[in-house]
Amino acid sequence: MTAEKILYAELNLLCVVIMVLLARKLRRADKSIEQTYLSALLGSLAIMILLDMIWELIDGVAAIPPGINYLLNILYFTATAVCPYLGLKYLHVVFSGKSFTKKQTPLLLLPAALMFTLAVLSVRTGWLFSVDQTNTYHRGPLFRLQYIIPFSYMLVDIAVALRWGHHQPPARHKKAIRLAVFLVLPLLGSALELILPNLTIVCTFLTIAMVSTIFDFQQEMVTKDALTQLSNRRDLLLHLTDALENPVLPDGQALYVLFADIDYFKSINDNFGHLEGDHALCHVADALRLVCRSANAFPARISGDEFVVVFRADSDRGAEIFRTALKDTVRNAGSNDRYILSVSAGYTRALSGDRSDPAGLLDRADSQLYEAKKNRPSRDIILRSAASASVPDRR
Repeated sequence: MTAEKILYAELNLLCVVIMVLLARKLRRADKSIEQTYLSALLGSLAIMILLDMIWELIDGVAAIPPGINYLLNILYFTATAVCPYLGLKYLHVVFSGKSFTKKQTPLLLLPAALMFTLAVLSVRTGWLFSVDQTNTYHRGPLFRLQYIIPFSYMLVDIAVALRWGHHQPPARHKKAIRLAVFLVLPLLGSALELILPNLTIVCTFLTIAMVSTIFDFQQEMVTKDALTQLSNRRDLLLHLTDALENPVLPDGQALYVLFADIDYFKSINDNFGHLEGDHALCHVADALRLVCRSANAFPARISGDEFVVVFRADSDRGAEIFRTALKDTVRNAGSNDRYILSVSAGYTRALSGDRSDPAGLLDRADSQLYEAKKNRPSRDIILRSAASASVPDRR
């Protein structure tokens, strides 16, 4: 075994260990669909690098049957297509908040399926690769597909990130740019290896990209509310500070801040338990995400049952339409046979002087909320359970 092979194996093993440690760190965090997909991506990359390491150690060793070399290459080539597919799934969850549909999944898996089929057929045809009687690997006439298929996935990944970020607020736009830059690293490494076959840097570039992605993910978790996964107060203030740089856009759209809380939330907790209260908070968060996604708005949970939305509208009438849509969506999302889930909401328009005082802008919106609460339905209408009549209203 040559010194070059030992060095290559050590480098790959280091990359595998880093991937495994990152995956373990993720598993200890709060569970989320984004975290689950990121963990799956890390695991698949670790397996791919491990396969490459084992292949490097056994290739050309005549004592090892060629069948093992074939098997390692089939698995490795398949992994090179599956990993960027899992990266695409992760990006889709990050940007849309949901996974692929049943119709999308088979279509997007076609390139990976093609890679697997070609790798298996190469045992007889040698299209992608072949292994001779001395257990030595040789490239086949279609070996470039080993790079083209992953390239295709990665280019789509980058395009998705840039396209999503183009229409997002500044903070999310920066996140999309960061993810796109991370994706360029393995793409660049693969391109260099294609041009210079003796260069082995893809695993290193992949590891750097994943460490950067995990760091970005962990930083974002610091700005997320653990229960609802909405932005927290810290992230809200960061976003609001950026947004106040241009409170009125050239097209006339003005910046608004909406304050909302759940009607008689304490009574929901008292009558049905704190677990039901958590469910109510999550229903409201889901409703806010739904409304804000279509309106390109920014929702946050800042404490207890209090939520803030930063959005743009062309007039106060447009802002009122947004508030009505939000209230209606909340009611439809979480009402049940025990209580009607509803929110009170007040909003205010940002002024040029708010740039230096975002806290003052939030206070104005909060004041508008308390004005709106004067017109909220009575508790007996909200709480459908007869038991609720015995619980005094302490809000």
